[in-house]
Amino acid sequence: MTGFRNWIRTAACLAAFSPAAHAAAQDGAGLRISDLQSIQIYAVGGALVPFMGNRSVGSLDLDAGTTLASSAGGFASATPLLGARVHVPLFWYMNDEDRLGFNVYFEGGFQTAFGAQSFLQPFANLSPTGADYGTASIKEYWQVPLLLGISVPVVSDASGPRALLDVYGGITVDSWAHSIQGAEANAADGSGFFAQNRQLTINPTVGLGVRMPLGSVMEDTPLFFGLNAEVQFRPGSVVTAQSSDFNVSYTSSVAPYANLAVMARVGFAFGGR
Repeated sequence: MTGFRNWIRTAACLAAFSPAAHAAAQDGAGLRISDLQSIQIYAVGGALVPFMGNRSVGSLDLDAGTTLASSAGGFASATPLLGARVHVPLFWYMNDEDRLGFNVYFEGGFQTAFGAQSFLQPFANLSPTGADYGTASIKEYWQVPLLLGISVPVVSDASGPRALLDVYGGITVDSWAHSIQGAEANAADGSGFFAQNRQLTINPTVGLGVRMPLGSVMEDTPLFFGLNAEVQFRPGSVVTAQSSDFNVSYTSSVAPYANLAVMARVGFAFGGR
């Protein structure tokens, strides 16, 4: 509960000091009820931050069926994340004719990390016979979020809600790849080894967001600014490559872990005013 409150305070502060907040204050824009009942289109951008669990690389003697050696560790890194979202209000509850209690919405979209590498684990000398060296890695491709959420006004005045808190959950269809590659110093032809698991997973997802008006730039297309943070729970993965010169295989294992997507968004509503 403390972490939840801290996130809301942080998001609210960031939104308050953003250009969107200044534009809204100057234009006197509020989130009118008609805006909230309209389909909204957003451009989103931010970063995908992996929180890796257990990960290891090991070698197996296929003749004896025994593990020769293994190593743990590796380096996780944030990757860029760009895309678009469609926000569709489903129904809303009014405290009275002009005051929104809450509204329920569906949100979907597409976002990509452009194949950026989010994890790298170097290894060496796992097989005394092969004298191997190489890396295991994870690359991020594209994602399709499918989410249901609820919006609650957190700041309001006579013109309507000035800021909304979004709480949502659902799934993210996630395209990513887990690879292992390397070579063996003792190999006669130096051909090396390589294997890749191209994954398409369904990741349970939960998130929080803050949205507010950007200002009345056009009469019929009210603009919005927002900040979001969502957690995607990704399953684990195993990939195995076999030596082309020795009866040895190399395996990279990654336990299930979470990705944190932190994003800013700018968008507009159709037919809101």
